[in-house]
Amino acid sequence: MASAAPSTESGRPIDAQDVRRMFDRIAPTYDLLNGVLSFGLNRVWESRLVRSLPSDPQATVLDLCTGTGALVPRLARRCARVVAADISPQMLAQGRRRCSTVATCDWVEADAQALPFEDGIFDAVAVSYGIRNVPDRLQALREVLRVSKPGATLAILEFGQARNRLWRALFGLYARFVIPAVGALISGERAAYEYLPRTSAAFPCGEGFERLLKEAGWMPVKTTPLSGGVAYLYVARKANP
Repeated sequence: MASAAPSTESGRPIDAQDVRRMFDRIAPTYDLLNGVLSFGLNRVWESRLVRSLPSDPQATVLDLCTGTGALVPRLARRCARVVAADISPQMLAQGRRRCSTVATCDWVEADAQALPFEDGIFDAVAVSYGIRNVPDRLQALREVLRVSKPGATLAILEFGQARNRLWRALFGLYARFVIPAVGALISGERAAYEYLPRTSAAFPCGEGFERLLKEAGWMPVKTTPLSGGVAYLYVARKANP
């Protein structure tokens, strides 16, 4: 099963450089807008993701598509070391400042489609709000599998589509009109906040994403719709040999 790449409004497939430039531009206001636009629910969803990973004082966890490091302090309390990786240097710079007191975190600029890590070194991997923006999602999931130890847990938090028809329609209006307007007001980057809801609406959530996980070699364990399906939490494992 092929995973359609995200595209620009003109229909051109987006590439890694497009993603880097977009997130570099919105990095200064990214955290503020996440909280405002989700009415604070992002914190609740992120806590669910962190709790879905094993708590192990000896573990090394990869926080892929870390953005500004929202998960880093919580992950660091559950493991020995966090590696926070993202394609955007400006997002990483914000994360370093935000998490300056977290001594057990390494910050790495990395493309999820070609991770600069050795095989089988991570005990767990977290990905929040990032996989839908990767041009080749299947390749990224295969790369995450490669760098994970046998038996490792993968937890992915991502937007999707609400399951209730009325809620889906209401959220669709909110995403189409309110998110770009508020995004433009606070960040000055309307195009980015038109693109992000568009990728959410097109993302293959639920069973569709489970199929992609399986194709990449992961074993889905549990898929949980959050807030009526506005977001989904996917938990999967790498098989033991």
